[in-house]
Amino acid sequence: MMKAGVVIDNWKLSIFKKHLDDAKYSYEEHPGVTKDTLLLQVKTKQIATLKPVIEKANTECAKWKRNKKLN
Repeated sequence: MMKAGVVIDNWKLSIFKKHLDDAKYSYEEHPGVTKDTLLLQVKTKQIATLKPVIEKANTECAKWKRNKKLN
């Protein structure tokens, strides 16, 4: 088992948690590289299986942000 680091903006946490939990990944939260970010250390057997989960979460974040700007 290895750990993959995913750095995200703080506001994205709930979306990433939902996707990681739905995909049955375990992860730990740590301070990020700046005050408004955090690091998720995700346990995975293969990065290739984690990648689509991260991409889906990031796509949902982009849609959420785009919709927020429209309102």
